[in-house]
Amino acid sequence: MYFKYTPLLLGLIIFLTSCEKTKVQFGQQYVDDSYTNIILVDTLTPELSTVYYDSIATSGTGTILSGFYNDNTFGKITAKSFFEVAPPTLNDLASNATYDSLVLMLVPDKSYYGDTNSVSRLSVYQLQNQMGFPAGQTQFYNTTDFATEPVALGSVSRIISPNQTDTVHIRLSDIKGKELFDLYKNKDYVMQSADNFLNYFKGLQVSPSSANMNVVYGFHDSLIMRLHYHETNLYTENKHIDFNYYNNLSTQFNQVHADRSGTPLSIFNSANKEVVSTSANNSAYIQTLTGLMAKVSFPTIRSLLLKPDYLKILRAELIIKPVKNSYNSITPLPPNLYAMSTSRANEISGSVISAGSLTVDPLFNENTNYFYDITSYLQQQILVTETNKNGLLFLPPNPAYSSRLNRAIIGDKKNTQGSIQLKIYYVSINQ
Repeated sequence: MYFKYTPLLLGLIIFLTSCEKTKVQFGQQYVDDSYTNIILVDTLTPELSTVYYDSIATSGTGTILSGFYNDNTFGKITAKSFFEVAPPTLNDLASNATYDSLVLMLVPDKSYYGDTNSVSRLSVYQLQNQMGFPAGQTQFYNTTDFATEPVALGSVSRIISPNQTDTVHIRLSDIKGKELFDLYKNKDYVMQSADNFLNYFKGLQVSPSSANMNVVYGFHDSLIMRLHYHETNLYTENKHIDFNYYNNLSTQFNQVHADRSGTPLSIFNSANKEVVSTSANNSAYIQTLTGLMAKVSFPTIRSLLLKPDYLKILRAELIIKPVKNSYNSITPLPPNLYAMSTSRANEISGSVISAGSLTVDPLFNENTNYFYDITSYLQQQILVTETNKNGLLFLPPNPAYSSRLNRAIIGDKKNTQGSIQLKIYYVSINQ
């Protein structure tokens, strides 16, 4: 077949491009003045649902999460972090070295979820047992828990400015600090290896001190437990010993719990793991750290085959507009949401179909959206002959997937505040 352009077809392409502002680059191989056209179909309605996962792996993310935030839609979110510290290299101390204080130092990583203008109350607890993996397990999850000593080692109450990476100092128990100082000074067996030390000092938990907090903070995992002491000779010389963050087996993890009672999302539980948008306020919900991901499927895609002029899908675009007023600086949208293929079992395949970056309309908030090229995916799905329960799961890429609480609400076709739009361009044979 030999091809050439006509003014009429060029006019059609220019019209579609100018009106839709499409990103399509059609190419030339299917365009012919006598036999083919390019047709836009935007009437196929994708099916939207929310998939709930009981647990999400959170170990070894490089992020320490701690805090509490009461989200009217997603529930009361509580985050705690569990980690270990290692003994320092042993050196001789002067005979007049004197203990001063023990402090845990946390550096914000600029991530947060909630109101950073409110006072944060964080406490540090010592673990009762070592953080060992159960048999056959190599990760900890947002549902994992370890018992702590009943009395906190220390607490802090202050406003934290995450964008200034203002180091947070939490003063710890002087009884424990003096004990560590004496063990170090005497070069005790406990201080001679990481294994010996962790058998004695099991690990730490950082958690919100009360439900009066209004923010969850992210901190770098390069934390330090610093022991301050001084030596007095002709003058006083202040010194310190650092117990550094230890993550030899990726045991550090974040526990994240969502109490959704009294919220629209209380319908999700272990027995109700997928809910269609029509049963959830015509919306789907994304907050991976609490187990929620949006799923989009295309059960009617094969209806294109019924069109007598249909030849081939040339281009497929999916535009997702988050529901208006569902996001702000306190509960921000994920900057990226990957579209990943999944089956009827809703397992994450690991295959990224399209990486959607957030485009923000800061002035009118009308065109804030995620854009996806799903051409190759629908070209495959239209060939599936059995009842098609496959779909795309939308989730942030790692490490945000398992270390950030950013969330999104997506509306279906009946939601006037934000929706998904599917555009399919196909090659049509003139009859």
